[in-house]
Amino acid sequence: MKKIVRAVDLPEELSLHHSATAAFTEGADSDLTGAELRAAGRHRSSRQLPTYAKRTRKQLISGTKKRREERTKTAGLSE
Repeated sequence: MKKIVRAVDLPEELSLHHSATAAFTEGADSDLTGAELRAAGRHRSSRQLPTYAKRTRKQLISGTKKRREERTKTAGLSE
């Protein structure tokens, strides 16, 4: 990876881990499930996901909306 980074004149601190983290975080922001993220990253365990998929504001907002929708739908309540 370092040879490629140098060959295309990218910052030296760029690594495969940075690429994986960006890809997993993008997937999580796109509402991929844990199973979909594991499959995309070839991981067997969900314990590895927090290492790569960083928590973002978009994910927190999306999760809050989903929980609220589910809560009001099943109970027949308004928000």
